[in-house]
Amino acid sequence: MDISRVKETAFISGVIDESSDFSPILLPPWPANIDFSGVQRVNSIGLRTWMLFLTKWGDKPLNYLNCTTSISDQLVMVPALFGIPKKVVKVLSAMISYDCPKCKHAEDLMIKYDNVHPVPSPEALAPKCRICFHEMELVDAGYLSIF
Repeated sequence: MDISRVKETAFISGVIDESSDFSPILLPPWPANIDFSGVQRVNSIGLRTWMLFLTKWGDKPLNYLNCTTSISDQLVMVPALFGIPKKVVKVLSAMISYDCPKCKHAEDLMIKYDNVHPVPSPEALAPKCRICFHEMELVDAGYLSIF
């Protein structure tokens, strides 16, 4: 896993695993955002390392940006990834998986916080399939809960 920083954003790329080190993010100036667009995969030890980072992060607000499906999957399954001991993370954008019941096309789409709050938009609930233009369905309705 690699971490780079530009202004208030830390960019994470690669695989979050047993060799991952989040400590550069803990150095001031603290970022307001973590961009996960470069993350390919997260394994169980990497997940533990991420949770240890959040414990050290404390109660400072933090935004997650451009979460890949690997990250979105973890956020759905592990609520602790929103902050320990209290929720401090806000997901601003994430890839969400959809299926088309008509043509069976599957696609991951980038959904933004504003498409879900205060109420989910039609684009977030049932986007049009780019193959047959039928309404697609969320693979798991729980995915919108990460927002």
